[in-house]
This record gives sequence, C-alpha cells and structure tokens, in this order.
Amino acid sequence: MRRQLTPTVLTAAAVAGVVTFSLVASAPAGNAAARPSSAYAVSAEGQVPIPKTPYAESLDGKRQTTSALELPKNPLLSVRAGTATAGNDSASVELFDIVVGPDILSQVQIPPELKQQCASLPKTGAEDLPLPDIALPDLGLPLPKLSTKDLPVKNLPDLCNLLLNPPTSLLAIDSLNVYCSGDSGGVDLGTITLLGQTLKLPSTKQGASLPSNPLAAISVNSQGKHSDGSFTITGLSINLGGGAEVINLASATCAKPAAKPKPTPKPTQPDVQAPPVDHVPAAPVPTPVKTHQPVTG
Repeated sequence: MRRQLTPTVLTAAAVAGVVTFSLVASAPAGNAAARPSSAYAVSAEGQVPIPKTPYAESLDGKRQTTSALELPKNPLLSVRAGTATAGNDSASVELFDIVVGPDILSQVQIPPELKQQCASLPKTGAEDLPLPDIALPDLGLPLPKLSTKDLPVKNLPDLCNLLLNPPTSLLAIDSLNVYCSGDSGGVDLGTITLLGQTLKLPSTKQGASLPSNPLAAISVNSQGKHSDGSFTITGLSINLGGGAEVINLASATCAKPAAKPKPTPKPTQPDVQAPPVDHVPAAPVPTPVKTHQPVTG
C-alpha cells in the first residue's frame, strides 16, 4: 500500500490555530488592463495539481498582498510560509522552507544483500566499488521508474549513507524571493539540496538550469516579455518525470503602469475687479419731481 507523505511541521503560529490562508488585502474592481500585475508563490500542473497559492493581483495599480502559512494537504509539496504582492508595474514573492517530496526515501526497503555490502565496507578503497543497479519501489510521486544508479551519488559509500540515513525530502529550498519592476527583475535563492546534497547554483542572471538528473529537471530565473507589454519572472521551475509534474515556485508579473484618472476640471468664473479701497463711488444725479403747491397771500 502506498503511504501518503505528510507535509513538514507547521510553524508555532499555525499550530496555535492561525487560519491557513489569511487574506491581507483583496483586489477591488477597477480599470482592468490587458494583463494586470500579479504574483503567486506556488503552482503545480500534472498528477498532483495545485492552484496558484497564495495569489495577489492588482487591477487598478493599488498594492495588494496575500499570505499563506501552508498549502492544501498533498503528497508532493509543502511550504512554511509564502507572501505574494502586486502593485502598479511591480510585483514580488517571498517563500520559505519549500519541500518537494517530503520523506521520499524513508519508505525504501533496502535489499538484504545491499545491507550486507554496506555493513562490510572496508575503511579504505570503498570509493572504488561499483554502484549496484537495484530497482527502487514506487515512491508515490510522479517520477519514472528509478534504480539505485539514478540517485545522485558517486560511489557505494555515498549510496549506503543515503539509504541508511535518508534525507527528509527529494528537494529542499530554505528561501526564495522574486521581484520585478517594469520589464526587469531578479531572484534571490537560498540553499537548495537534492536528496540531502547541496547543489551548486549557476552564476548566470537569467535562464539557467541546474545539472540534469533523472529525479528532477530544474530551471532557475526564467524571464519573458509578453505582447501586451507585461513582464514575467519565475524563480524556479521543477519538472518531475519528464513532464508528468511541473512545479512553478515564486512567479511575479509586472504589467504596464495603470492609467491615472484624469482630474475633473473645475468650472471657471468671470473675474470681477474690486474697486480701490481709497476710491469713493460718485453719488447718483437727483431726478426732479414735478408737483403743485397751494398759493397763499
């Protein structure tokens, strides 16, 4: 029976009862552009689909922020915290403690003959011993059929250490930050490990790929401009099983700046000049009044 993999332990705040998805600000209706500025922390397509979570969108240029403490329960992916922010011609994402394939190797049953080999390794010269080609069981993830030769190890002692002391995940990233402004952006990536081994990150600024291996194909800092003038940058794209599962981590899209509303012109009034302070206006000319008076004498 396939054992369901469980996500990593939540933060203390989550255990205390903090709502899994906390909406900090929602995007109000406004003048929508062709493609508004937006950002999301995690999404996945394939056998284990995950919607864009958390997701922020700015329809009118006002700053919008959304946060989440964890993803919906699934056997593929877990995160400790994620925040997505979108504004006027800007967007950013912050992610912490991303785990792909939690406890993936803890369920592997080591064959007795391999255990015996590992127990009898000589103190010197063991690095020259060939790797055994032993099929691995179904690990509950969208991965191809694997054997011990597909694991990222160089020699038999490394393989013994990997299987006897399995790491807590297939892939782990301690932090990932992505940002864009206008038609440019950047990625800040913390330590990334594949089955417990730290990967060397490429020094290139854009469109790099980590060393290919049978477990995962990983692209770093993918960037692209769209026909409507917007710009998208994605921190990490992880391809499992030759396209069976594609995970995107930390993606930000910067749209063209939202149009500012034109101010309503105020009605104009004719200028009335006030008389000088020291000028006294002339008195009106008296109008004669005709009348009859009685005669006396």
